[in-house]
Order: sequence, then structure tokens, then C-alpha cells
Amino acid sequence: MKQVLVLVNPEYEVNLGMVSRVMKNFGITELRIVEPYCGVGEDAIMYSKHAREILEGATIYGSLREAVDDCDAAVGFTGILKRNKGTIRAAVPLKKFLEKADGYGKLGLVFGREGIGLNVKEIGECDYLVHVETNKEYPVLNLSHAVAVVLYALGTRRVKRTKEKRLSGKEKEVLIDMFKSLVGRYNFRNPERCEVAFRRVIGRANPTEKEGRSLLNVLRVALEELEGRKHEEDGAP
Repeated sequence: MKQVLVLVNPEYEVNLGMVSRVMKNFGITELRIVEPYCGVGEDAIMYSKHAREILEGATIYGSLREAVDDCDAAVGFTGILKRNKGTIRAAVPLKKFLEKADGYGKLGLVFGREGIGLNVKEIGECDYLVHVETNKEYPVLNLSHAVAVVLYALGTRRVKRTKEKRLSGKEKEVLIDMFKSLVGRYNFRNPERCEVAFRRVIGRANPTEKEGRSLLNVLRVALEELEGRKHEEDGAP
């Protein structure tokens, strides 16, 4: 399983450098940054130590969705659980997530801003929302410390092998887009919430290619039937 680190709006050069250093400690080489609030200056380079190539090779993206587009699943991390009550579901403990991590070809590990973390929209774009089990009196970790804990945990988990080929990240997006088209044919009160729920279900299920094709066929037939009804109502020949 390949892992890429995604930082959303990082605010401090020191953390950029320290995250790069931690990544090299655990053999992770790909850093993606979404609209950084700080640049790669002297402080970032100094704190990256011998991981300067990871820091300077980071790719900048204009949105989180763009940054995780080629990932099989996007995993958001949070330390402020009360702030996520408006989302579809609660964060799961890191220990529990490790039981579900296998079977993905590429995971996007998403960490938010040092001050407020990930916002509700960004959480909605993640397939999983995970928190590190810390002291409840002071649950929020420093960014680089959180990255270190997560990478260590993922690196030491017991891997379960599977022969079934899973849907890629791009194939899942095709499935989600088709679901959005179907939802758009009805007057749902909150279609965005329906999309987030479906995205989360697909992310957790991590369907095989065979299962994905079956779901696509069902959605395709439903859309074609609705289109046929529309033509009849419009009096089309």
C-alpha cells in the first residue's frame, strides 16, 4: 500500500520542515500541499534536516479534491472531535481504522491547518475521518507529531493480503458522479449530504472491480429509465 501525505493550508515553515523529516523517517516520499499559507523558506529547509528533497519536491494543489484525485481513499485526521458534529459521522479511532486500511493501493493521508484543522467541506471529501487516541484533557497533537504517530501505526500494522482487484480512485469517482446524476433527478432537500454519505459508504466498502461494475450497471439502468420517462412526458417521438 502506497501512502501520500496531504497538508491543507499549512501555516508554519517549521512544521513543513518537520513533517518532511518525519516522512523520511518512515520511508514516505510524496508530499502534497493544498494552498499553503507559508512558503518553503529557510526555517522549513533547516527543520527538514536530511529530508530537504521531500520538502522541495512537494507538489502544490489548488484544492483537496484535486490533491487526492488519484488516491483509492482519502483519510482525514482530526484531534477536535466536537467540531465535527455537523458532519455525516463521527471520527473513528486510529486503532480501529488500521483494521480497515488494507486493500487500498494508495492512501491519501490528509492533515489540516495547525489552528483549526480540516473544515466541514474538507471532511466531507474524505472517505474516512480518524482521530489519534490521546489524553482527553489535551487531545490535539502538534502537526508533525500526529504525522509521526500515524505513519508509525500504519507501518507496524499486520497486513491482510487479498487477491481481488479493487476499484481505483478514479473509478470510484465515476461511480460517485453517476450517483450524483441520479440524485440530481429528484428534489432532495440536501443533495450534497446524499453525495457525502454515498462517498463515505464507497470509501469504507472499498468495492472490488466486479462489485463496482454491478453498481454502475444499476445506476446506469436507473438513469436510462428516468430519461425514457422524461421523453414520454415531454411528448418526444
